[in-house]
Amino acid sequence: MAKDTAPKRYHPFHVILHWLVASLTFFLLYLGLFVFPNTPNSQEVQLLWLHKTAGILLGFIVVVRLITRYVFKRPEPADAGHPALNFASRAIHFLLYVGIFSMMFTGDSLDRAYGLTGILAGDGNKIPDDLFIYPQRLVHGYLGYALVALIVLHISAALYHQFIRGDNLISRMWFGR
Repeated sequence: MAKDTAPKRYHPFHVILHWLVASLTFFLLYLGLFVFPNTPNSQEVQLLWLHKTAGILLGFIVVVRLITRYVFKRPEPADAGHPALNFASRAIHFLLYVGIFSMMFTGDSLDRAYGLTGILAGDGNKIPDDLFIYPQRLVHGYLGYALVALIVLHISAALYHQFIRGDNLISRMWFGR
């Protein structure tokens, strides 16, 4: 009987989910870090609705991605060449998920605090001039910076594997045989 071996690449569905998560995360961070600070309050409602909707979509995709981790066979974990780096890899992946979910929860809490749903429904209220009056806004912002740092570490590690270790790691999260 043949021994069950791990695949060399992730399942194409998992690859699609990975790049959707990456794209939506970059989009949301771009909105939060670069667009909102330069947006007049009068135009912020539509952008906040877009930000909220994309965040909910991201959360849904991340949950599906977590489920697919256990549905499809995965390649063996990449070896970074040192136990501490291997531990850091697992920790960063875990913290990326924690970061995304933390951003969702603080974003939802902030949304509830100033009543975006009611504002969008036309209840007559307006977005406060300064969302920093809500502690959730400060936490949400700092979590955004922490998430950026984790993403930089994640991308740096992938480039380290690809170009320093030469193990072609990036091909595992792409399409092909």
